[in-house]
Amino acid sequence: MRLLDRHVTLFSGSLRTLLRRESDRRRCADSPYAWLFQPYMGEELVSLACTVTPTQSSPVISLAAVVLSQQQVHTSRAFVITLGSAKQPESATLRRHHLLCEAGAVLPPNSDNLSALVEFIGNRPIVGWQLEQRLGALNALLSKRLNFALPNAQVDVAKLHQRQLRRLHPEVEAPSSFDQALACWQVPAMGVQSVLGEATASALLYMRLQRIMAQAA
Repeated sequence: MRLLDRHVTLFSGSLRTLLRRESDRRRCADSPYAWLFQPYMGEELVSLACTVTPTQSSPVISLAAVVLSQQQVHTSRAFVITLGSAKQPESATLRRHHLLCEAGAVLPPNSDNLSALVEFIGNRPIVGWQLEQRLGALNALLSKRLNFALPNAQVDVAKLHQRQLRRLHPEVEAPSSFDQALACWQVPAMGVQSVLGEATASALLYMRLQRIMAQAA
């Protein structure tokens, strides 16, 4: 998998995470989800963006997943969903969530909807901005409903951005926000307020950093 070879050390994965994945893999060995834990041998990745809005009952989670390959972001192959309790009363907070995320009506976080999500992602590696922090609520929900968190190899684009900037400009402090990183590497920031726009921009940022790394090699 050439896309990932140059920065395999940036995979998200503390010892605790690795132990959890192994425990999940054993638990799911005889389930329909066993294939998700197998190594991926293809050339595609999935860019994820996730926004969580806390409510009095349970969080509302909007998520977008976009497929990318070495040369292209396939926005026509995207999965966008908002998960939350159907009984949650409409509020200004939820209305703002819907307006910002542009991720459609709230669907129940049941096994069917979560299965559709993990099957779309498959066992392809995941890229995204600050993945560990952003996917915490989703992984908690997956663990509760499906008995496993996302097992995929993950590349945090924030870490990739910081490492590359330090390598090229060691005297410059790396911008910490997503918008600043996009501006730093001249990646279009149109539509990043939506989860689909953020997932697409994360994919473009990842590809931009890949090209810079290849040129420097």
